[in-house]
Amino acid sequence: MKQLTTFQIAVLAAVLSSGSIATAQITTPQMLSIRQDRYATLEDQLINRLHATTEQQRAYLRYVVKQVEAGKLELRLVVAVERYALRRNPRFPLPFFERAMKVQAAKEGVPLPALQTFVTTQVPHP
Repeated sequence: MKQLTTFQIAVLAAVLSSGSIATAQITTPQMLSIRQDRYATLEDQLINRLHATTEQQRAYLRYVVKQVEAGKLELRLVVAVERYALRRNPRFPLPFFERAMKVQAAKEGVPLPALQTFVTTQVPHP
């Protein structure tokens, strides 16, 4: 068996005598919305899972959520299209969601503008 040097013994003794245990940093949880329940809102779910990175993309998804809240689109339809988009391309699902949502909304008789049209006609907020 190999002999331990004085330095190695000193380091080993220092480690063993310190008595501290390594711990990981615990961060505070991020609140997705103002609501205090444990479920994300439809808006939060769509924005996060569809990787909406720009304000225009988030505004488009908020518009879709408003259509659901107004009763023009069914919640299960929007969730099904979201899952379809995630299966098609998990890294960039928003374009697939937009196209499929436009087609499905048209079948329901709800005119849903394309994202590009929505972006160019959006009224800026002061």
